[in-house]
Amino acid sequence: MSSSKSDSTVNADGQSIRVEPGECVILSPESQRFKNNYRQVRPRTAREVKTLIGLSDEMARTLHERDVCCQQSTDVSVIVPAEDLDSPDDAVRARALDITDNALYSYVRSRNPALLVQMEPAIERYLEMINVVLNTVALQNIEVADGGTLTITTDTHLVEANKIIIYGTGKIDCSGFTKFKVTSIEGA
Repeated sequence: MSSSKSDSTVNADGQSIRVEPGECVILSPESQRFKNNYRQVRPRTAREVKTLIGLSDEMARTLHERDVCCQQSTDVSVIVPAEDLDSPDDAVRARALDITDNALYSYVRSRNPALLVQMEPAIERYLEMINVVLNTVALQNIEVADGGTLTITTDTHLVEANKIIIYGTGKIDCSGFTKFKVTSIEGA
């Protein structure tokens, strides 16, 4: 889970969520309750993916300094030509897909994505091939009462809100990588 704070109000007119004590609410693009708050983004470049759901430079630097994450997991000396993703040779195509998937993952979480700039053509082809869809949800405020749980599905990639307040034993459960872009978080 990643979070970044912004200087201004994120969504002053949107719907708020209040999870009551003992209640479990699921935040999903499939939910009838929240579907109007979602939008789908189809990024075409690694930079678009990083901008939307990647770590901010400040967050990546902080996590790196704390040795929490963001170590380069892709060998930057391995470059896959974009045409290998369309190779008729199954082994070549599988290797190219694997390397490109890892490069995209590293690019999005990297403190220095410039190290992976040579993989950008392959990443662009990869994004086109898999037709990636990123789901973002904009809410006004999120409140989770003591004993309540807000579950955010793995197909929610970005949560934008003004304020998140978590009371007592309330919790937000994310099983996937979800970026939070909020003005403030209280009680977490």
